[in-house]
Amino acid sequence: MKKELDVSNLDDLDLAVKEILERLESVDSNSAQVLALYGDLGAGKTTFVQTLGRGLGIEETITSPTFVIMKLYETEGQEIIKELVHIDAYRIELVDEMRVLGFAELLQRKGTIICIEWADKISELLPPHTFHLNLSLDGDKRILKIDDSNAS
Repeated sequence: MKKELDVSNLDDLDLAVKEILERLESVDSNSAQVLALYGDLGAGKTTFVQTLGRGLGIEETITSPTFVIMKLYETEGQEIIKELVHIDAYRIELVDEMRVLGFAELLQRKGTIICIEWADKISELLPPHTFHLNLSLDGDKRILKIDDSNAS
C-alpha cells in the first residue's frame, strides 16, 4: 500500500498510527516489524514514534535516542506487539556500528516493532518487509507518506 496522509494535527496522526498498527498486526511475521522513518529535522519522526508508543499503551515518556542510539519500551495490554525499539541512526557513520547494538538479533524478535529514525543511514541493513514512512512539511501541512508495498 502506498498512501499519503495529512497529519498536521495530533488527531490525524493518531488515526494514521492506528491504521499502521492494524496493518502491522495483520502481517504474518515471525520476525520484528520495521518502520523506517525518513524526513528532515523537525518533520515529526520522534512525534510519530511517541504517538505510536501511546497507541501501544506505553506510559513511559518516549524521547529521541539521538545520543544513546537505541531505547527499548515494553508495551502494555497488547496481544501481538510486546516491545517497541526506537533507534536514531543519525549519528551512525558505519553500518557495522549496528552490530554492536545487536541489530540482527533485534530483527528476529517476533512481537517487536523497530522504529528507525534516519533509516537512510543504514538502508542496506533494512529487511525487505520494511514499512517506509516519510514525514515532510508542505507549507502549514505535515505530510506522512506510507509505503508498505513490500511488507506483506
